Amino acid sequence: MQASRGLGLLNAVPAPIVVLGAVISVQFGAALARGLFPLVGPAGTVFLRLSVAIICLYLLLRPDVLGLLRKQPWLIAAFGATIALSTVFFYIAVSRIPLGVAIALEFIGPLIVALRNSRRLLERAWVVLAGASIALLVPDIGTSLDGWGVAAALVAALFWGLYIVLAPRVAAVAAEYDGLVAALCVAWLILLIPGVWQGGAQLLTFHVLWQSLVMGIMAAVIPFTFDFNALKRLPPRVYGVLVCSEPIAGAIVGFLVLDERLTLPTLGAIVGVTIASIGSTLTHTEVPHE
Repeated sequence: MQASRGLGLLNAVPAPIVVLGAVISVQFGAALARGLFPLVGPAGTVFLRLSVAIICLYLLLRPDVLGLLRKQPWLIAAFGATIALSTVFFYIAVSRIPLGVAIALEFIGPLIVALRNSRRLLERAWVVLAGASIALLVPDIGTSLDGWGVAAALVAALFWGLYIVLAPRVAAVAAEYDGLVAALCVAWLILLIPGVWQGGAQLLTFHVLWQSLVMGIMAAVIPFTFDFNALKRLPPRVYGVLVCSEPIAGAIVGFLVLDERLTLPTLGAIVGVTIASIGSTLTHTEVPHE
C-alpha cells in the first residue's frame, strides 16, 4: 500500500511531462540494453529485463496474477506471447540497426492497427506517408543498414500491433496492472530457456546484474508505471501524440549515447513515420465492429 501511495505522487507532475519521461526513459533503457548484447545476447537481455520488471512491479502493486491466470489463461498467454516476441525481435533489431530506425519501423504495427477500421481517405493517407518514408531506407538496406535488423524490426512491429489489439481485451477482464504483470510472467516463461541458453553463466555476474537492474527499471518499470498514471489523466489522442515522439527520441538518444550517425534519408524516414503517427492519432475515428 505504501508503494502504491508513492506512485500517487506522480499525480503532482503534469501528465504530458510524465509521458515524455516514459518515452525518454525507455530509449535510454534500450541504449543500455545494447551494452548487454555482447555478454548475454538479445534473448538474455530481454529475460533479465522481464525479471526486473516483474519483481519491481509485483512489489509495488501486489497484483492478483494467479487468480487472473486461472480465469483467463488463453487471453493472458496470447498477451504475454506478444510482449515476449515484440520485445525480443525489437532488441535483435537494435543490436543490428540504429535505435531511431528500429523504433520508426516498429511504429508500422500501430499504424496498421489504426488502418484496420479506417473508413476515411485521410486516415489511410497517413499509412501511405509512413510507407513512403520507410521506402527511403530501401537503398541503405544491405549496405549501411543491416537487412536482418530491418526484418527483425518489422516482425517486432507485427507483434506490437497484436499487443495493441489484445490490450483492451485484457484491460476489460483485469484490474489495473494485474493483466500486465500476469502477461509479463508468461513472457518470462517463454524466454526462460532461450534467455538462459543465450546468456549462460554471464547472467549471474555482478556487472550484468547491476546493469540489468538499471536497464530494467528504465526500459520497463518507469515506462509502465508512468504510462499507466498518464493514461488516467490524459485524453487518449493527446497521449498518442506524445508517444509518437518515440522515433525522434530514439534517434537523439542513439546519437548522444551510442554515437549513431544517421544519413539524411534515414532521418527523413524517422521524421516521416513520426508525422504519420501523429497524424493518424489525431484523425483516427473508431468504427464499431459489426
